[in-house]
Amino acid sequence: MPRTLQEQLDQVERDIKLFTEFDRAEKARLNCESYLWTAEDRIEWQETQSDNARRLRELLDEREALRRQLNL
Repeated sequence: MPRTLQEQLDQVERDIKLFTEFDRAEKARLNCESYLWTAEDRIEWQETQSDNARRLRELLDEREALRRQLNL
């Protein structure tokens, strides 16, 4: 069943919030634990951060597109 634009926007907003909270938690973890990490751990963390940032940018773009459609 197709969702309305508002429902899609609400879901994107929830996803943005989750990615933002995860990012905040990961940066706090970096500050607390990074001295214990191996080089591989640091590389993995950086790759995860890069992937999350890319997904967050996609969500922000999607949110903007949905907002524009709702305001037409």
